[in-house]
Amino acid sequence: MDILTFLSEAIKSLAWPTAAVILALMLRKPVVELLPFLRNLKYKELEIEFSKEVAELKAVAAGLEPTKIQEQLTQASTEARLLNLVSYSTRAAIMEAWLEVESAATTIASSFWNKPPNEIFRNYPKLGEYLLQCKVIDKNQLETFNKLRQLRNKVAHAKELNLSENDAKSYIELASMLAAHIRAA
Repeated sequence: MDILTFLSEAIKSLAWPTAAVILALMLRKPVVELLPFLRNLKYKELEIEFSKEVAELKAVAAGLEPTKIQEQLTQASTEARLLNLVSYSTRAAIMEAWLEVESAATTIASSFWNKPPNEIFRNYPKLGEYLLQCKVIDKNQLETFNKLRQLRNKVAHAKELNLSENDAKSYIELASMLAAHIRAA
């Protein structure tokens, strides 16, 4: 084998791998910039989607802090119980946090009808909109209410749950703030 044949074969065998590496290096930065916009990645889909939505909710929910001291103490003890539950089961902690929001919402909604809380209000799909109409919550809080409900449903129906404890704790904090705000109305 002469030198020209050797070079020809070497170039042939290295052409595609070299082209693939160069292409990967060229597209690395644009692909990394697109990652935050992913909503449905098949590998650990729930964790990625949940993290993004909880971060958005935290930004919106900055004004949900309750003002009464007793409500803050009740909220703190409930939140502490839920945060403790996170270390055992993130799914259970999120389900319980949503029940706090749902309980507060049904209690307030049924109080407008002078009736005790019951399944009618709890299963009412537009409970958040009703609270908005009654001026218990504003539009941002309605959006938070609906997103918390959607995230809870995703967690409830997911077969495999790959959710970090930090994401579950963020969900609990948001749910606790919203529940306290609704109860304060």
